Amino acid sequence: MDLVLFTKHWPGMDIAGMIEKTRHIGADGLDLAVRPGFAVNPENVDKALAPAIRQVEEAGLKVPMVTCDASFTDPEAAEAETMAAALAEAGVPVAKLGYWRWRGAETPYWQEVDRIRQALEGFEILAQKFGVKFCYHTHSDYFGLNACSMMDLLRDRDPRYIGAYLDTGHLHYCGEPFRMALDIVGEYLGLVSFKDTGFQRTNPETEELPVWKRVIVPAGHGVVKWNDVMRGLHAVGYDGTITAHCEFPMTTLEEFTELQKREVAFLRKKWEEAE
Repeated sequence: MDLVLFTKHWPGMDIAGMIEKTRHIGADGLDLAVRPGFAVNPENVDKALAPAIRQVEEAGLKVPMVTCDASFTDPEAAEAETMAAALAEAGVPVAKLGYWRWRGAETPYWQEVDRIRQALEGFEILAQKFGVKFCYHTHSDYFGLNACSMMDLLRDRDPRYIGAYLDTGHLHYCGEPFRMALDIVGEYLGLVSFKDTGFQRTNPETEELPVWKRVIVPAGHGVVKWNDVMRGLHAVGYDGTITAHCEFPMTTLEEFTELQKREVAFLRKKWEEAE
């Protein structure tokens, strides 16, 4: 198992800075955000990704996956083949796709599912051509927000090239028990994201009825059942990439870094206990 850090929190930071942070935090490597405003981005990925990976690996760390921009959903776009070729050249085996958002009557469910399945077929062809894999993330308010709806999209695709990316936090909001989600996606399991979640009251306590909003909290401080998560992954023999999203509110960068360090230590401990 590779426990890596999602670099979305470090826009503008160079690769050397990411390496320094990751070593301090104690993760195995990076879930590298290839997005506008980052060291490696859609404009320079063909030239910058491979040198960035070499720099990280020379520092003794790994980049087992990258996360594409949220708009990365068109396999026919020129940047899709550029990305796949860059992944292959750099030796990064897996990339997270962008998102297809659900908007009620604007995106009729089954009609949109057919369109997304066509897009995923295109990504499968692209992945096969370059020997890489694309995974789609279970995320609230988007198509594929839980394992059941994810399989509406992935069914009949080749799991060597197209996979499911299960997220503990979003599955709590929109999904099934985590072990059921693992059972549903089966051989399509390609990536896992760890995040904990809870609810915060947004109106005064003097009001009779509470109004709640969803919040991301440090692991162990929310409602995710970490023992079930870890035991479930061990039970299915998962030994792939796990990314710590660390999307809880940030105060100072220094305090946030220490929270990331605590997050990684907590998740490692839970993983080892489940072994």
